[in-house]
Amino acid sequence: MSIEFHGPYLALEQNALGLKLTPISIRELLFISEAPCEVFGIKDGLYKKIIAKSSAVSNNTVKELLQKGQHYLFVFRTERHLLIEHQQENLRQVTRSLSVGDPVEKAVKQMNLLTINLGYLYANSTSDELLDLQFQSAKNLANFLIDKSELHEQVFQEYLKQKHHFILAQPALSSLFLMGILKNANLYNNSEIINLFLTSYFKDIGMSAIPTEKYDQEELSESEKVLLAKHAQHSVEILQGRTTLGPSYLKIIENHHSFSLLTQNLELNLNSDDNILAGFETMLVTVMDVISAMISGRPYRTASSLYESLDLIKLLIADQYPQEFKLIVTYFRSFFFNGRKGEIF
Repeated sequence: MSIEFHGPYLALEQNALGLKLTPISIRELLFISEAPCEVFGIKDGLYKKIIAKSSAVSNNTVKELLQKGQHYLFVFRTERHLLIEHQQENLRQVTRSLSVGDPVEKAVKQMNLLTINLGYLYANSTSDELLDLQFQSAKNLANFLIDKSELHEQVFQEYLKQKHHFILAQPALSSLFLMGILKNANLYNNSEIINLFLTSYFKDIGMSAIPTEKYDQEELSESEKVLLAKHAQHSVEILQGRTTLGPSYLKIIENHHSFSLLTQNLELNLNSDDNILAGFETMLVTVMDVISAMISGRPYRTASSLYESLDLIKLLIADQYPQEFKLIVTYFRSFFFNGRKGEIF
């Protein structure tokens, strides 16, 4: 479709076009070699086509658009599905080829594509197709990273550079951190760690009850605050019966925002015969969530450093649970001595 703006009908044409367009994130253009649909931007207050359908696109295209101030992009509502399907296929292909090529590059690409597709799932959490793809791809990533703890810091640093929306980035960050700590603890087998990775990754899917852009506001409405307060239970409702996560892991999700978990007497129960995970795992999921939230910036506050976030965790748990805190610090030690302190610390 070719649209030209001219003459006295400019305002009418713009209004009509605005009704046909829907916004997209600029990061949805990452990892695309050919545009599956037309993409519009805003120039001088007017909608302008900036990428033609089937034209070549690269990650440099995204950089160039950002340099030109094109932060708000749009596609036709009738073509929105083409971009979603394209990125779904990208995720499938990378998931199948994780073991081929540079491991850091592949892991970072997988995390980026998971994050892009997580946005689609948040927008349509009842879609079994979106949930199945996200779950299987996240599980494959966990299998890929579980014996590569030495790569986690570099994967973390490279992933942060894309600056995804914090609501969508936080699950990947908290789950990566959780995996590294559990692996270093030498208390869990790989299957348990992968299930806990997935538990952490999907724990906040209930936040999809509120549009993502609402979280850019410092204050939510009273009704939105109620929905946010219930997001852990909502996560369980979304996941129950639709994934392979069992009752023990869903219980962790249900309780992961209870602050009392950081103060009550939590004890390891490593030899439980009933497979009910102890509070220690829930506390770790909660703590990694706090850390990943603090290092993710918000429109109304800057991101904290990893050092500052660990300082808060020290205040919360170090006195009562010194060994658990030591376990956390041991994992993050390489992040402090990576020679690039200025980037995060």
